[in-house]
Amino acid sequence: MLETNQSSSSSQQEQKNTQTSSAQSILASFVCGCLGGIGNILSSHPLDTIKVRMQILDMKLISCFKYITASEGVWALYKGITSPLFNVPLLYAMYFGTYEFGKWAQGLHPNQDISTSGAVIAGAGAGLAVCCVMTPVELIKCRLQMQGTGRKVHTTTAYQLARDVVSSSGFRELYKGNLITILREIPAGAVYFGSYEYCKRKLEQNYGNKYFVPLLAGGTAGLLSWIVSYPQDVIKTKLQCDSGLVRKYPQNKLIRDGGIISCAKDIWKHGGLTGFTKGFSACGLKAIIAEATTFFIYENTKKLAPY
Repeated sequence: MLETNQSSSSSQQEQKNTQTSSAQSILASFVCGCLGGIGNILSSHPLDTIKVRMQILDMKLISCFKYITASEGVWALYKGITSPLFNVPLLYAMYFGTYEFGKWAQGLHPNQDISTSGAVIAGAGAGLAVCCVMTPVELIKCRLQMQGTGRKVHTTTAYQLARDVVSSSGFRELYKGNLITILREIPAGAVYFGSYEYCKRKLEQNYGNKYFVPLLAGGTAGLLSWIVSYPQDVIKTKLQCDSGLVRKYPQNKLIRDGGIISCAKDIWKHGGLTGFTKGFSACGLKAIIAEATTFFIYENTKKLAPY
């Protein structure tokens, strides 16, 4: 009888310790994801500015870079960085924290490896979760990046632009493009985490736990996630930069799509299939650099977590 009680007490204590470790792991993922987000923005924002300009202005990578730096100055590449620098770390905190929660929801302990299919499911959930914050952040970022195109001007701050958007068009304007953002982030999150876990596992099997593993796996994950979601991103950028009283991309009469169908038709009309890939050269390069940096910081800082 005494042995049974001791066994039950030991089992309860073990379960309690597991729950504590899981909570600590989720919290650590929020913090380390935030740090990874900072590295992501600092390492890749100029390429993001070029990507947005290429999508709107229909230019090539090198010519777009030369055009921006010659007409607006080198620092124009950092237009709109204040909004993502303050908000993207929060997004990545939510992204990685929600992903870790998704692993816990599948019954995994913090140090257990997750299967590729499990990572795809958890990643899709993480992608959906961040859209509530991502949509307004990206709308402000894109509009800041398009300010003063072709000339040197004093751009407004992210706060000023957000205030102007709300005062002129209402709070709902901040969520313009939310549906297409969701349609972008669910597959992106699924491929992002699924491919990362797969590549990481294969690299560790061949090379062990080397420092370059998160760099290579992260860069690969970033590139693949953008490949499956880039057409949605082109539509999102055009929709979010479509401001003013007269909208170029009106909402469909039958479906509350936020202008997705009319925008997609316009892209196809003027550029065909390649119209949905404008700016991908900058985006692909940005994805490799940004996500390699993100995962390198995330993995190495999480090793310091006390659980």
